[in-house]
Amino acid sequence: MTLTYGNSSPKDILGKAQRDLSRLEAAEAAHESEEINDSLFDLAIALTSLKDWLREHPSVTFAVNDVEHYWQASVALSAFRDLANAGKHRNITKYTPTTIDALTSASYAPLTIMETVAKAAGRGTKYPRIKIIRADGTQHRAVDLGRAAIKECQSFMTRYGVA
Repeated sequence: MTLTYGNSSPKDILGKAQRDLSRLEAAEAAHESEEINDSLFDLAIALTSLKDWLREHPSVTFAVNDVEHYWQASVALSAFRDLANAGKHRNITKYTPTTIDALTSASYAPLTIMETVAKAAGRGTKYPRIKIIRADGTQHRAVDLGRAAIKECQSFMTRYGVA
C-alpha cells in the first residue's frame, strides 16, 4: 500500500509542479485571485516536496547535502521553500527566510490608470501580477520564479541522472 497515489518518483513530483505553474500562469492571465493563491501555494508545496523526494531518492551520483545546497543557492527554489513553509506553518521559526513578502502589484502602467482599467473590466482593484520580495530587496514576478525553479529542477535531475 502507498500513500503517494499516482506519484512514485521525483519526476512525478516535477510533473505536478509543472502543472501547478501552468495553473498559476492561467490564473494570473484570467485575474482569478483565489486560483492565483491556490496555484501559487500548490507550486511552492510541489517544489519543496520535490526537494524532499530527491533527498530520499537513492542515488550514487549525489548526496542529501547536494540537494540542500542546490535549493539554498537558488533564488527561485529558496523563495518557494519559504512560501511553502509560511503557508504550511504560518510563521517560519526554524530558519531565517530569504523571502519576506508575496504581494499583488500593478503592471507597468501608473496605479490610477490600472484602477480605471480594472474597474472598467469589473475587477475592482485586483491586479494580476504576483511579486515575490526577497530579504535583499529584490523583486521577482512569481511566474518568472516558477519557470526558473522548474528549469533548475530539470537541470539538477538531468545532471544527476534522476529518472
